[in-house]
Amino acid sequence: MKYNFDEIIDRRNTNCEKYDKCMEVFGTEDVMPLWVADMDFRIAEPVMDALRKRIDHRVFGYTFQGNSYFDAIINWQKRRNNWTLMHDWIIHCPGVVPGLNFAVQALTDEGDRVVIMPPVYRPFFTAATDNNRILVENNLKHDGLDYFIDFDDLDEKLKNAKMLIFCNPHNPVGRVWKRTELEKVADLCVKHRVIIINDEVHSDLIFAPHRHIPIATLSPEVADLCITFFAPSKTFNIAGFATAVAVASNKKLCDAFGSIIRKLHLTDGNIGGTTALEAAYNYGEEWLEQMLGYISENAAFVISFFAQNIPQIKTKHPESTFLQWIDFSELNLAQNDLVEFLIKDAKVGLNDGTSFSETEGTGFMRLNFACPRAVIAKALNRILSAYRNLQL
Repeated sequence: MKYNFDEIIDRRNTNCEKYDKCMEVFGTEDVMPLWVADMDFRIAEPVMDALRKRIDHRVFGYTFQGNSYFDAIINWQKRRNNWTLMHDWIIHCPGVVPGLNFAVQALTDEGDRVVIMPPVYRPFFTAATDNNRILVENNLKHDGLDYFIDFDDLDEKLKNAKMLIFCNPHNPVGRVWKRTELEKVADLCVKHRVIIINDEVHSDLIFAPHRHIPIATLSPEVADLCITFFAPSKTFNIAGFATAVAVASNKKLCDAFGSIIRKLHLTDGNIGGTTALEAAYNYGEEWLEQMLGYISENAAFVISFFAQNIPQIKTKHPESTFLQWIDFSELNLAQNDLVEFLIKDAKVGLNDGTSFSETEGTGFMRLNFACPRAVIAKALNRILSAYRNLQL
């Protein structure tokens, strides 16, 4: 079937974080929110059909994940990434962010060093600091347009570290790490015997010609150091079902992580999440491919708009994710003034770049383009109007 991604859906007054927390986050309701990483699109019809059928049963007692749940995950990874999983490597968890914290708690001790690669998603920082681990930052290198891993610095930072929390594809810079880059990261982690915690939640949102490679597929030696997290949440816009997947082929790592999940009685998940995951992974690819085509055009639209109207604002097409990392530094505004300019003058709510790194995020903002193109156009024209007033 053909999906309509141009449809504008009113999400307000649904306890929607993106829209109903505008006052709390931006200090005003009068703002177009393009921040939280979910989509403004209706979900795939096969997922809706499965949920309707389950709801129509009208009994919602205690539940668990059956073989069909594991089969859906295994088949998805085999089809999409040629990654062969076993049932006993897979552990349910109620989200990737909780999973990162559980992994830190299960596999490190207080005072251990945890390495991250800023600018990166804020929960990477807090997974270490909230659990009394020492945060070590291996900042990505930026050549003005793209980002690269600083391998010399990474080698130094991993020497006394226990864990690397690795983001592939990377949020917010949108990189899909190449095989050669992954091999260098893996070699350094093997060298220093550092556990690799992989956030691969954006790994289904890849734009051609790029291709996602799970780092755990590089070799059995690398897989032995890995716990990998992914979910249908970003892919199919079902984050509200709080259902994610952890994978570890190393039994010691798998058992240690699983023990945290069992102690907290989080093993069973929820009926909606299990139903939605199975339907999405089994029948959702038609919707996914159409959606990727649509949002790729959205990203190109953003690039073209700024290039034609405000060339001082620079961005590029991400290799993955529906998030655009935008460089406003040539506007020569202090970060607080940039944030205020966008909220108060343009009335657009983006993610503050400094939430991804106080230093590496200065001058940047993150924009979520997974919404109808008319919404993107309206937001960008607001920024253009505010910019013109700024020049007066």
